[in-house]
Amino acid sequence: MKLPERYTRLRLPLVVVLVASICYLHFRLGPDKAVASVFLQDLYFLPIILTGFWWGPWMGLAIALVVSGLYAPYVALVHHLTPATITAAITQMVLFAGVGLLVGWLRRREQAHQDLARRAENLAAVGRAVASVAHDMKIPLMAIGGFTAQVKRKLVPGGPEEHKLEMVIEQTARLEGMVREMLDFSRPLELHRQSLDLKALAARTMEVAAPMAEQNQVRLTSDLEEGLPTVEADPERLQQALINMLNNAVQASPPLGEVSLSAWRQGDEVVLAVSDHGPGVSAAQRQHLFTPFYTTKKDGTGLGLPVVHKVAEAHGGRLEVGDNSPNGAVFRLVLPLEKS
Repeated sequence: MKLPERYTRLRLPLVVVLVASICYLHFRLGPDKAVASVFLQDLYFLPIILTGFWWGPWMGLAIALVVSGLYAPYVALVHHLTPATITAAITQMVLFAGVGLLVGWLRRREQAHQDLARRAENLAAVGRAVASVAHDMKIPLMAIGGFTAQVKRKLVPGGPEEHKLEMVIEQTARLEGMVREMLDFSRPLELHRQSLDLKALAARTMEVAAPMAEQNQVRLTSDLEEGLPTVEADPERLQQALINMLNNAVQASPPLGEVSLSAWRQGDEVVLAVSDHGPGVSAAQRQHLFTPFYTTKKDGTGLGLPVVHKVAEAHGGRLEVGDNSPNGAVFRLVLPLEKS
C-alpha cells in the first residue's frame, strides 16, 4: 500500500527530530541517570531502523554514522575514558552501522520479492488473456487462409485478382505466425530434455532461418567452437529460441549485412550468441526487451525475446544482451552444462 505524498514528505523531518531529541536528552541527563542513559542509548536504533526501512541500506548506514558522530562526543565528554568504555562505545557504534545496513538490506530484498511476485501475477494475467484471444483467432485465420487458397486455385493464372489473393494469403500467414507466438508465450513450458549436440542443432537452425535471411538480403554465418560439450535441453524449445534470436537479428540488419551464430564453452556453461551489425540496442530499450508486447518494429508482436527469455530460464540459464563491434547487438543464450 502506497502512502499519500504528504506522509512520505514527513519521514525525513521525523528522523531528524528523533535524532536531535534523543541526542539532547542523552547529553542533558548525563551518566548519573544510568537507567535513562542506557534506554536513550538504545533508543538511537529507532531512527536508524526507520531510515533503513524507508530508504534502504546506504541511507541506514548514513544515519548510523551521523548517530555515531553524535554519540562519540557524549562518551568522550561525559564518561571517564577507560578501555572498557572505549570498547563499549565502539561496539555500540558498530551495532548502529550493522543495524542500519541489515534493516535496509532486508527491506530491499522484501521489496524485490514483492516486485517479482507482482510481475509474475501480471504476466500470468496477461498470459491468460493472450491465450484466450489467440485461441479465438486461430480458427478464423485458418479458415480465411484455407478458403482464400481454394479460390486462388480457381482463378486464371496471372490475373490481378490472383495477386490480391496472394496478399491476403501472405497477411493471413503473418497473423497466424503472430498467434503462434502468443500461444507459445502464454503456455507453460513443458521441457522434454535430452542430450543435445549443439553443432547439429545450430546447423538445423541455420537452415530454417536461411529463407528469411535471403529475403532480407542478409548473410548468415556460424562460428562454433570445436569440441562443444553436450547440453541437457529440449531440442524443439531451444531451436525455437535460436530461430527467434536469428530472425530478430536479420530484421535489425541492413541489406547485405551479416548475422553470425557463435557458440563456445564458458566454465560450467555454454554460450550461444547471435550478433548483428544493425543499429544496436539503446540503454532505454534494454530495460524493456523482455517485457511482453514491447517492440520497436512496425509488424512485431513484442513476444520474440520474451519467449527466448522464458526458454532460457526454464533450462536454468539466462539471456544476455550486449554491444557488437563496431556497431550492432549481441544476444547470448547461456545454458548450464550437463552435470556429470
